[in-house]
Amino acid sequence: MIWLIFSFLFLKLMSVPAVGLSGEPGHLHAGNDTTGVVLELITSFSAVSDRFYTDHLDNVYFIDGHRITRITVTTGRELEYGSLPAGPVTSADVSNPMQLLLFYRDFNRAVFLDNNLSPLRSAVNFSGLGIEQATLACTSGRGGIWVFSDREHRLVYFDQQFRNTHRSIIVSSVTGSGDQPVYMTESQGRLFLFIPRKGIHLFDRYASYLGTIDYKGPHRFQVLGNRIVWFEDGRLAGKDIASGEVSLFNLPGGMVIDDARLQPDRLYILSGDLMKVYRIRWETGQN
Repeated sequence: MIWLIFSFLFLKLMSVPAVGLSGEPGHLHAGNDTTGVVLELITSFSAVSDRFYTDHLDNVYFIDGHRITRITVTTGRELEYGSLPAGPVTSADVSNPMQLLLFYRDFNRAVFLDNNLSPLRSAVNFSGLGIEQATLACTSGRGGIWVFSDREHRLVYFDQQFRNTHRSIIVSSVTGSGDQPVYMTESQGRLFLFIPRKGIHLFDRYASYLGTIDYKGPHRFQVLGNRIVWFEDGRLAGKDIASGEVSLFNLPGGMVIDDARLQPDRLYILSGDLMKVYRIRWETGQN
């Protein structure tokens, strides 16, 4: 299972002291003399924009206005989708490479794409589903879609047939304010909803509220196994969801790093207009 790989990988990364990386460009080493994380540069290429997402199949997706561009690391193949009438893409969910979600908040709609970036069906109009204004949307591992309704200030889940099967409590009843969420994602059957200054609010697959995780990082994060992972101040940070413990991992030096994301045995780094992709290996040596 992908999330088990993530858990193992991140535990390995976070066990390395956060003292930086050393070595020749393209082959960097972190840790002590006998064990450590080896980052091997696989490739680098021009970044289409500074907004990017990654999946576990070696694909990088760039969002640039109304356009999404996918570059496959292993082959260099490039695909593009753009729908001018739909306006700029607010966000994308690429957790399922066979069913990508593009969300257009200004138009209160979403588009599902297949692995060739071709529409799977007609655009989803949330107004027609009873959502006056959706502010966030993401996919579910069950094939449905989560939406945050601005007017109701609650989560709404639609199944694969777009039937509304679950609704959460009014989120402001938990936060004590009407502050708007800025990001959400589902992982392992749990929905993570981030509201700045209020933390990440956790819901189960039935939209039942589970609790709040103290989090003051950037708006966008990853959930890898049992950790919340984010990029900040030139390094990756990970917070154990159960214990709250935070671990740090420094990234390669010698360059300005604007953003970074993890996938199983891959590290993606955005440095200016370049995307650099590293293979991650855990190396054990002998004294």
